Amino acid sequence: MSSVIKNKVEILLKRIDLILNDFENFDKPILNDKGDIIIRNKITRRTKKENSVLANVFKQIIADDIKKNRV
Repeated sequence: MSSVIKNKVEILLKRIDLILNDFENFDKPILNDKGDIIIRNKITRRTKKENSVLANVFKQIIADDIKKNRV
């Protein structure tokens, strides 16, 4: 990107950030490699740890169930 375009993108991101300051549910806007502006919702995100714990619980339940059926 040229320096003029980068400067305009930075100004746009700063203005969006100012608007988002009125809303506590959103993270700061970021620019991805395709040039899209991404604004993520803080509330709906889950951590990978939460997902892995749930997956591990189901794996254990299934493993216990298989052991019961073999006996």
